[in-house]
Amino acid sequence: MKDLRARLGLGTALVTAIVLLFWLDHGAAGPWITIGIFSLLALAAQWECCAMLTAGGLAPSVLSSLGLGVASLAAAALGWPWEQALVLPLAVYLVLEVLGRSPQQAAQRIGGTLAAWMVVPVMLSSALVIRAHEAEGWSWLIFLIAVCKAGDSAGYLLGTAFGRHKLIPEVSPNKSWEGAFASLGGSLLAGWAVASFAFPAGAEPSTALWLGAAVITNVGAQFGDLAESLIKRAGRVKDSSVAIPAFGGAFDLVDSFLLASPALANYLRFA
Repeated sequence: MKDLRARLGLGTALVTAIVLLFWLDHGAAGPWITIGIFSLLALAAQWECCAMLTAGGLAPSVLSSLGLGVASLAAAALGWPWEQALVLPLAVYLVLEVLGRSPQQAAQRIGGTLAAWMVVPVMLSSALVIRAHEAEGWSWLIFLIAVCKAGDSAGYLLGTAFGRHKLIPEVSPNKSWEGAFASLGGSLLAGWAVASFAFPAGAEPSTALWLGAAVITNVGAQFGDLAESLIKRAGRVKDSSVAIPAFGGAFDLVDSFLLASPALANYLRFA
């Protein structure tokens, strides 16, 4: 109960901060304030991911991984093609590894460095693409955050109260099927609210469009949460850090966006 009260209190503060951020984004500050803050969160989460991978037996180079992350996030925000966002930073990194002349534990180092890069900033860069380059990107980014976090909250509250049937206990012992369906319901409610009130008049998405977006975003959010749980269990840690009381760290805060961001971005591209 104490943990629940702490989550509700800090969650209210976070929601207030997000509302203020989007108000500034929609005004004179423009999209770069949102892009900048989201990028900083992504890099903080990547740093925590490096620590968990180290605990799990890999040996990532934190500075190299963060450098790759900065390159990918910047490329996504600026709309560069995937060759510049992924292939060019990877090529530079591999050249630097060769010039470093350090074959000892090279597999563990390269594997950990690339894993932290691919799992966090590469996946989260899709959120920047949505905000910077998608039509009505401001509204769709609100949609992404609201659907993910409403699903998280509904799944946690109802899953804690009524969860009886385990979802994937080997990966996340506390997740239940009841919580998963509650998460989907919370996401659908949030999707309806954002689609109804956060889009400009005349630009509201159709029911079929926002409904499909909410479902695919929620599924991505739940698997993103489970993906982080997989990494945490490999590293034998409960939270990615203790930076945010009752929530954990930056990785715990953004884990639901890992797969939800590219899922929504690609859905909007092809729907």
